Amino acid sequence: MDPFKSSGKRITDSLDVQPFADPDDELFADLDIELIMDPMDVEPMTDRMDMSPRWEIPGLCRTCVHAKQQQHIVRTKASRSSTPFALVHSDLCGPMKHSIGGTQYYIIYIDDCTRYTEVYFLITKTAEEISAKFQHYQAWVEIQRFHNKRFRSDNGSREYNNSIFLGLLGEKGIMFEPSPPYTQHKNGTAERMIRILNAKA
Repeated sequence: MDPFKSSGKRITDSLDVQPFADPDDELFADLDIELIMDPMDVEPMTDRMDMSPRWEIPGLCRTCVHAKQQQHIVRTKASRSSTPFALVHSDLCGPMKHSIGGTQYYIIYIDDCTRYTEVYFLITKTAEEISAKFQHYQAWVEIQRFHNKRFRSDNGSREYNNSIFLGLLGEKGIMFEPSPPYTQHKNGTAERMIRILNAKA
């Protein structure tokens, strides 16, 4: 039986699914309704399947569609650093399912100039463990004969904004540039890389 052909009975009768694109629905009040009205409007697909009305397509979950929408941020274009590793972006992700080695977090360091990214896995997100990982990263940067001058991250007190990590940055003469509280988009370079890594993993 062709799953895309209607049997004469509306799927909404058996699955209790409401029509998908109601412009007055508060769930979609902040979305572009024109993009939602034709979710299956793809030319190559029309030749291979029977196109049912959008509210009869099985598997459409309005909560999932809403959750995958990204907040629109008006960004001002910033110029990249011209020197490798002069500016480093960082962020931490987790907790996740424990690995075989017991790690459940990972931290990334991104060079602003080349976008080269290093990933370090963590068992905990204590200041001591994160500072130790940064020392490893900083030693590797210095072996490449570069010097980190600025460090940009979020304002996490457990990970970055603490006496241990700030003392380490001070010893190396690195300027700390935390983003303001509750403004994750200010650390967008690291946030986007986290999203890419999680999607590929």
